[in-house]
Amino acid sequence: MDTLIRSFLLVLLVLTGLSACSQQKAEQGEVRIALAQQVMTLDPRFSTDAASHRVQELVHRGLVHLDEHFEAQPDLAESWTQPDPLTWRFHLRADLSFHNDSPVTAADVAATLQSILDPATASPLRAGFSAIESVQAEGQRDVVLHLLRPDASLLTRLSIGVLPASVAALGNQSQTITGCGAFRVAGRDGRGLLLERAGRPGVGQASPGAVQSIRFIVVKDPVTRCLKLARGEVDFTENDLPPHLLGYLKKQKQLTIATRPSTTFAYLGMNLQDERLKDVRVRRALAMGVDRERLKNALYAGLPVLGETVLTPTHWASAAIPAIAYDPEQAAALLDGAGFKPDANGVRFSLNYRTSTDPARLRMASAIADMWRRIGVDVKVESLEWGGFYARIKQGDFQVFSLAWVGIVDPDIYRWILHSSMWPPKGANRGRYANKQVDAWLDEAAASQSREEQKDLYARIQHQMAEDQVYIPLWYEPVIAVSGLRLQGFSPAPDGSLLGLLQARVKN
Repeated sequence: MDTLIRSFLLVLLVLTGLSACSQQKAEQGEVRIALAQQVMTLDPRFSTDAASHRVQELVHRGLVHLDEHFEAQPDLAESWTQPDPLTWRFHLRADLSFHNDSPVTAADVAATLQSILDPATASPLRAGFSAIESVQAEGQRDVVLHLLRPDASLLTRLSIGVLPASVAALGNQSQTITGCGAFRVAGRDGRGLLLERAGRPGVGQASPGAVQSIRFIVVKDPVTRCLKLARGEVDFTENDLPPHLLGYLKKQKQLTIATRPSTTFAYLGMNLQDERLKDVRVRRALAMGVDRERLKNALYAGLPVLGETVLTPTHWASAAIPAIAYDPEQAAALLDGAGFKPDANGVRFSLNYRTSTDPARLRMASAIADMWRRIGVDVKVESLEWGGFYARIKQGDFQVFSLAWVGIVDPDIYRWILHSSMWPPKGANRGRYANKQVDAWLDEAAASQSREEQKDLYARIQHQMAEDQVYIPLWYEPVIAVSGLRLQGFSPAPDGSLLGLLQARVKN
C-alpha cells in the first residue's frame, strides 16, 4: 500500500506541473462537478446509469418524491387517493410550468406514462410500470391510473420525471430535454454539460449565494479528479474515489470530505443449488467465517457501515436483523456437523469465487478467500472483466460471487431477489432460492394497501432471508462527497442524490 501511495503522489506531482496553465475560472455562481462517466441520457424514460439519474433529478420532477425514509411525498401531485386496489387518482398542483413556460398538465403526465408503456418507445423502465392498464387525463389537473393488478410499489416509481406531451411523443431525447425541475439544460460545449437555474414558479427562486449553474465535466481517472479538486479546477465530486486516495484528500486543507452510509448494499451471493452450498449450515459457516469489521477497516478506510439486509435502517420497510458475528470456531463446528470434516491437509472442500477485475473487488475477494481457508474451505478466486463476469452471474454459472445492489429504495427488491418466479432470466434471484412461505408473503406485500401490513410482511421476509442465509451481507457502501473552497454547505444523501446543491452556497 505504501508503494501505491508513493506512486500516486509521484503521478500527482507530474500532473500538477503539466496542468498548471490549464485551469479555467468558473463563472459567477457556477459549480463545476467532476463525473467519472458520461451522462448517457437526459431523458428519464431511458435512464439506467447512475450519472444520468443524478443529473435528471435536477432537471425533472415526478408526481411524487421520496423523503429520507423513502416514503412518497407530494411533488407535481398535490394529493392522491386510492379508491380501490386497482385505481389511483392524482390531483396536480396549479402553479407549475416546464422550462419552456408551458404549464404542467394532466395530459403531460398521461403522455409520459403512456410513452413508457408503449413497446415502440423501448423504454428499459417499462417492466416497472407493467401493472398499469391505462392512464387517463381528466381536465387539466387530474390523472387516473387503472391497474391490471395491485402494485404496492407503483407509488415509489412515480417519482420518474414528467415530460411535456410533445416531448413524450418523441424517442430518446438523450442530449437535450425540457423538464420542470430546479435546473434547465443550457447545452453542452467543450467544457461539458451545463445546467442553469430555472427560477420557475413552484421550484423556488434562488437566493443570493445559491448555486446558479452546474457544469458537469467527465474526468474518468480518479487520480486526475483528485488533482483537479486540489487545484480548484473542479469544485465537487461524489463517489468513484478509491479508498487509498482519501488519505491524500484529507491532507488538503482546502477540501471538505463528507461521508454517510449509502443505499448501495454489498453482499456475497451463493448458488443454493450447489451440492455443498444447498446446506444452510455451510452457508451460515461461510458467513461466520468473514471478518467484516477487519475487511472494511483494511480495505475501505473503515467507511462502510455493516448491514444485515438490503434496505437501510432508516427505510420504512427495513427490519432489525441480528448481526452475524465473526466466529471461526463456530463456523468450523457447523461444517463438521454438515459432514465436511477436514482432510489430512486441513481442507474440507473447495469453492470457486468469481469477481470482477476491479482492483478493490479483487483485493476483497482475496482477503475473504484467506479467511475461509482458515476454516478449512479452499478457495479459487477467478476474476473476469465486467461483461464476462456479469454474464456468468446472470446465467447462474457460479458457486460464490461478490456484487452490490445499487441505490435500492423500493422494498419490492425482495420480490426481485427472493421470489421463486424470479430465477434468471426473469428476475435477479440468481442463487435459485425457493421458499413457498416467502413467495406467499411477497405476493401479499405486493397486493396490500395497508402500510402496517406491508411492514409486517417485509419484516417476516427479511428474517426468513437471514435465517436461510440466502446471501452473506457485508455493508452499506459509503457516499463520499468532496468539496473545494467555493462550494459550501452540501450534505450528501444516502442515495447519492445531488439535490443537496439546492441548499448549498457558492463562494466566488
